[in-house]
Amino acid sequence: MKLKRRVAIVTGGASGIGAATVRRFVAEGATVVLTDLSERGELLAHELAGAGYAVRSSRVDVTRKHEVRELVAAVVLEFDRLDIMVANAGIAQQAVPVESLTSEAWR
Repeated sequence: MKLKRRVAIVTGGASGIGAATVRRFVAEGATVVLTDLSERGELLAHELAGAGYAVRSSRVDVTRKHEVRELVAAVVLEFDRLDIMVANAGIAQQAVPVESLTSEAWR
């Protein structure tokens, strides 16, 4: 239980690498708040809730700074700490080399 008593936020935590990270953190004893814009976040949180550790899901658009700030403040208020922040949210819209992306496309 390497992450026992640790509190983590995982953005984009409902699928892929984010979901795998959430599952591993829970298995290691962490309290996890996962964010995602899809309903899959709620499903994953419900699935993992029986693991004995707090798992919450929240819809947060990470492109809106105020939403991220509010999430962090809410987590700290509820759990008195935030130990780990995994910035995993993202959507791949183009299959081009990253160095050719414009700043707008990157955002």
